[in-house]
Amino acid sequence: MSRNGILTNFVCAICLVCLSAPLHASNLRFAKDMPVSQMTDSDIEIMSAAVDETLSDVADGVARHWKNPETDAGGTLTPLSTSEESGLLCRRLEIANQAKGMSARSVHQFCRQADGLWKIRSAPAGAASR
Repeated sequence: MSRNGILTNFVCAICLVCLSAPLHASNLRFAKDMPVSQMTDSDIEIMSAAVDETLSDVADGVARHWKNPETDAGGTLTPLSTSEESGLLCRRLEIANQAKGMSARSVHQFCRQADGLWKIRSAPAGAASR
């Protein structure tokens, strides 16, 4: 899995949340109203690297900011807690992103796999967009 795999898992988790509810037009609008839908490939690469570095190196409660100066997309990543689950190091990460006037905040559980890569373990909790 590449660094973009983290974002792919993130986007898939958002899609699963959307599709688990009845498929009404208002529910389908949720994904298009998230900042990630407005991000460029460059934004996603920068954010994915920041997520990986934050999960690997940043202490709980310390915010790390990321920004793409070319597009002004950016956000804040804050590890909330660290635990061990089934022998894996796991971290709850609050993700607050903004792109093209959209912003959202959510909390995800990531666990480091045997190969060293971080994988989303849970769907977003407390997702909110503006």
